[in-house]
Amino acid sequence: MSGMSELLAVGRYEFRMQVRKRSLWLATLVLATVIALFQGPRGPRYLPADATAPEVMAGWALLFGIVVPLGFGMVLADRLVRDRRLGTAPLLESLPIRPGLLLAGKYLGGLAATALPALLAMLLAGGYETVHRGDPLMLGWAVLGFAVVMLPGLAFVAGFALTCPLAISAPLFRVLFVGYWFWGNMLTPDFLPSLTGTLVTPIGDYPASWLSGELALFAGVPGWLSFLRPEPGAGSALLSVALLVLLGLLPLLVAHTVLSRRRQHAA
Repeated sequence: MSGMSELLAVGRYEFRMQVRKRSLWLATLVLATVIALFQGPRGPRYLPADATAPEVMAGWALLFGIVVPLGFGMVLADRLVRDRRLGTAPLLESLPIRPGLLLAGKYLGGLAATALPALLAMLLAGGYETVHRGDPLMLGWAVLGFAVVMLPGLAFVAGFALTCPLAISAPLFRVLFVGYWFWGNMLTPDFLPSLTGTLVTPIGDYPASWLSGELALFAGVPGWLSFLRPEPGAGSALLSVALLVLLGLLPLLVAHTVLSRRRQHAA
């Protein structure tokens, strides 16, 4: 079996395992519904009637991006830990699949499974706006908004949520993750030094700014690490997407190195 076939096989298995979890769908339903219903006057539902489709759907993607990845991080936090607790990890590691491909397949499958409810939430929002505003382009922009605003943040969260609990336990990771999420995404730097408004903010305010054509949330707000706070635009949006994806892969590389060394010592 080729490396690509092995990767796809593990990814499909992981996708089926995760997409059946009720907690995944319940978390998405609760978080997306609450923030959609209780969005403030600056939310996409209150944009003027002449607002463009990119502006409206960028607003929905950013709105969902504020809370939905928080639930996904909670759901993914026990995935690899559970394999070890149930004793299935040694069985999986004994398969004729390279450890790196096994970890990558779990990451891609888990990411795809957690991304599916987010995509459906965006499509529902796009359907609502299509009827509400009479613009059939809303659905197309809903998919694009999901791809450039939400998906990079989900990729970032998935990398850390899968691997960090191997070192600090799932319950502790969840506590720290909630604290990080509000500190690094919603706390303005003028109150306390934070990563809010930088290129590595996973709620996606830089890509949302590019899609909508105007400043979204905290993108580029002045603060510490000023080199991570360029003027919002197409280039900075692309850079933000790339950085989030790469940073999401970083913990996987660290975990692969650590697990490989453990196997070598065990042998």
